[in-house]
Amino acid sequence: MFGKMKDMMGQMQMMQSLMKDKNFRAFIGHPKVQELFRDSEFKAVAGTKDFAKIAAHPKFMEITKDPEVAALLSKLNPQSFKF
Repeated sequence: MFGKMKDMMGQMQMMQSLMKDKNFRAFIGHPKVQELFRDSEFKAVAGTKDFAKIAAHPKFMEITKDPEVAALLSKLNPQSFKF
């Protein structure tokens, strides 16, 4: 019971950290990214929190071909996120 609660708190802290970053907010707010996060297949992969699997997912790779999405993605600096 407490393990799940600890995981949930960790996820909330991670999202709070990410949402402080204006580049992440711009990326996550893009309509194509929003559409991707509504896809049940992609949500299952995103739920693993395995960034290699997420980045390799065909639907994620497809949206990164969009110049706007690619530009937003290039502005993200994962090392600046504090979890």
